Amino acid sequence: MNAADIAVEICIASAEEALRFSGFVRDFLARNGFPFVMIHDAPDLSGERRKVVFEDAGVGRKFAREWRMDRLAACGA
Repeated sequence: MNAADIAVEICIASAEEALRFSGFVRDFLARNGFPFVMIHDAPDLSGERRKVVFEDAGVGRKFAREWRMDRLAACGA
């Protein structure tokens, strides 16, 4: 499996979102049996970036979908 298939790139827009992301990751891992994950910090000029890599591509897709939904809910969408 290609590493790009199991990596999720997240852009953190603010300090509040960084805190929400940390809590989201903790809760997601607990709900899903603590799957193996690596999170890489990659700061750039447009904000903080996180690269979230799961061993299982299905878990990675689920994480990306749930993070998008969480982010939309936080924005009031």
